[in-house]
Amino acid sequence: MKRIFLIVLDSFGIGFSSDAYKFNDVGANTFAHIVEKCFLGQADINRKGALYIPNLIKLGITHAARAASKKKLLGYNNNLNVIGSYGFASEISSGKDTTSGHWEMVGVPVLDNWCYFTNKNNSFPKDILNYIICSSKLTGCLGNCHASGTDIISDLGEEHIRTKKPIIYTSSDSVLQIACHEVFFGLSNLYTLCKNIRIFLDKNKYKVARVIARPFIGHKKSDFQRTGNRRDFSMKPFSTTVMQKLIDEKKGQVIAIGKVSDIYSGVGISKHIKSTGLNELCHNTIEEIKKSKNNTMVFTNLVDFDSNWGHRRDVAGYAKGLEFFDKKLSQIIDLVQANDILILTADHGCDPTWTGTDHTRENVPILMYSPNLEKKFLGHRKTFADIGQTIAKYFLLSNMSYGESMF
Repeated sequence: MKRIFLIVLDSFGIGFSSDAYKFNDVGANTFAHIVEKCFLGQADINRKGALYIPNLIKLGITHAARAASKKKLLGYNNNLNVIGSYGFASEISSGKDTTSGHWEMVGVPVLDNWCYFTNKNNSFPKDILNYIICSSKLTGCLGNCHASGTDIISDLGEEHIRTKKPIIYTSSDSVLQIACHEVFFGLSNLYTLCKNIRIFLDKNKYKVARVIARPFIGHKKSDFQRTGNRRDFSMKPFSTTVMQKLIDEKKGQVIAIGKVSDIYSGVGISKHIKSTGLNELCHNTIEEIKKSKNNTMVFTNLVDFDSNWGHRRDVAGYAKGLEFFDKKLSQIIDLVQANDILILTADHGCDPTWTGTDHTRENVPILMYSPNLEKKFLGHRKTFADIGQTIAKYFLLSNMSYGESMF
């Protein structure tokens, strides 16, 4: 029986990449800076002391991080026994966003630029704004700028409730985000609006990676909060992913947990398990691993590391999340059978000690474990696509166009 369990710790970078200067990210290091803050007692909110992640260490995270950045990790040494193979990868895609990272790791790097809305204010072109307003018979839009999602909801939420105008905003990523109240605007109305915008953008050759529905609840500025009903309306991958090959060539199954299905616009996905929150994501991953059969890939994105702690520059929250996941990881490791492979990686960095709130251009870890897999240093992988090529080799699929197998 052959099974792959691919878990993406969203934003868990391990040191700035060689091209980080293009992104003003030289010096960023998500993992090392969290370790440092914990060691110095500067991340003791709802947790305490040095970062405690014995299972990630057992899989080789400190070895991979040291190789990727040559940076000393305070409080750790590399004399511990490692049970898996470990290495790190750099990204060849043009951006440092979720879509680029995820597409590249399954064999479809994004080598051309996405469409970005670079103006900090009045960010969106008039034809997009006019379509949003006219197609849904709205009286206008709010926002139209670069913003933090939580901040803009706090600032404009009351006006949105009063006027029913959607709040639209973007970031340094290729995204068009729309925040609306679940009750006063309606969740289904928000989804319909985002779906129609996706169709408009594709029809008019706007290469925007994602249209994101950001529903929220509450009645006034002091109690607005986003809900777990976020949905991403993504472009379809430009070419065939390794998941689609698994389905087409082996009649296999791809189980997508969390936002994975949205990232690939449902392409190459057999079953989607909606999950929100780190606890639920881990629980559903464990349950799907238990149920999975031959030629199955269980694919999970742990989004909280990015959305809840990375973007919000919450070091203590990120550390506590890593420690929580590490406890669950012991259960996952125990479920890995002789011919299975567990792969842990990330899609980009989001250093919670860095300036601003954007992603950071970083190398990502590749931790691989199987009872029958040779334990070795996987080296510096020149593209995330080596993950996809390795999966293709493992399942005896036709070769991907990018990447080299790590076997």
